[in-house]
Formats: sequence, structure tokens, C-alpha cells
Amino acid sequence: MKDTIAALWGLQKLDLEIIEFDKRLSEIPAKKQELHEKIKDIEEEGKKKRDELTSIEDEKIRLEKEIEEEANKIKTVESRLGYIRNPKEYQEVRKKVELAKKANKLREDEVLKKMEQIEAINKDLEELMPRIEKEVKTIMDNLKIYEEEELKLKEAKEKLIAGRNVYISKIPEDIYKKYEMIRSKSRGIGVSQAKNESCEGCFMNLPPQLYNLILKGDNLYNCPYCQRFLVHIPEPESEEKGE
Repeated sequence: MKDTIAALWGLQKLDLEIIEFDKRLSEIPAKKQELHEKIKDIEEEGKKKRDELTSIEDEKIRLEKEIEEEANKIKTVESRLGYIRNPKEYQEVRKKVELAKKANKLREDEVLKKMEQIEAINKDLEELMPRIEKEVKTIMDNLKIYEEEELKLKEAKEKLIAGRNVYISKIPEDIYKKYEMIRSKSRGIGVSQAKNESCEGCFMNLPPQLYNLILKGDNLYNCPYCQRFLVHIPEPESEEKGE
């Protein structure tokens, strides 16, 4: 029975480590997702600026095309002015030409504004893109750290599971099943130490007779309050001497 008790206690310690590993592993995906979202937000900032630039450049091209088309129309109309003999018609056509020229002048002014905007955005991008690249690189480095940590935790957990299986092989099946049932209902703890006449799982005082039986280690007993298996693990000699 002493071997069973020792194996049960060893199993419990490993299970607590596995719980901690699972907790740490469960936190990593959210941390990685948060970093991916940061990358997305940072890159979106650059995309918005580039989209703004593209939109203004397209508008500039459209205006320049309109200016060219209108200039050709004006040139064609002006070339016909000399052939108009009716003064009234001449004045009307002349007026339309002047209005067309004014409209084209407004387009040219708008093109100049677009050019200034393009220059300003390009300047912003010159400053923005290196910062974005730097921030993304930093985040990618942090992602790599999380991925490496995740891999190490998984590898360490696999070793713990292998050790767990060794302990399970030393525990009678009925006791192991009961242990699993208890720990499933008790925050992952199926075995507690009996120390200073109390259960360290629920901190309730144990009956003196039960406590003495546990100290002998000849049989397995359950806490009458939390139902966990109770074991007594003597303090290491070095600690006892230190005390």
C-alpha cells in the first residue's frame, strides 16, 4: 500500500503541474491573437494612407484628362470664330469659350491642390512605412517568442504525461478511477496531505484516530469532509535538521 500511496501522491503532483501547463497554454492563443490584431491595425493605417493617395492620384488624372479634352474643344471652337458673320452669334460663342476657359482654370487650380496633397501624403508615407515595418517586426518577434514558448510547454507537458502513465501503472484501477472522480469535482485535486492533524485540501481538522492511521501509511483513507485521498509525506531530513 505504501507504494500505491507514493504513486498516488506522485501522480497528484504531476497532475497539478499539467494543470498549470494547460493554464499557460490556454493563455497563449489569446495573446497571439492580440498581436495579430495589432499587426492588422498597424497595416490598416498604412493601407488607408495608400488608398487615400491612390484616390487623389486618380482624381488628378481625371481632372488632367478633362482639362485636355476641354482645351481641345476650346481650340476647335476658337478656330471657327473667324468664320462667324453674325455679331450676336459671335458674342454668344465667345462667351461660351471664356466660360470654358474659366472652368478649365478651376480644374488646373484643383490639379495643383491635388499635387500638393500627393506630395504631403508621400512625405507622410516616407515617415509612416518605416515605423510600421519596425512595429510589425517587433510584434512578429513577440509572436515567435510565444510560439517557442508554446512548443516548449507542449514538449514539457508530453514528458509529464509520460511520467503520469508510469504512476498510473503502479496504482490499482479502482483507486485510480476514484482518484479521477474526486479530482474532477475538486478543482483537479484528488489527493491532499494530512498535516498537523488537518486536511490541507479543505483545512478541516481530522479526527485524531483517522490522523494516526494516515500517519502509519498502511492504508488509504479519505477526508470525511472533502472526500480527497489523504496521505502523509514526511518532511525531508535536511529541512527537519534546519528546523
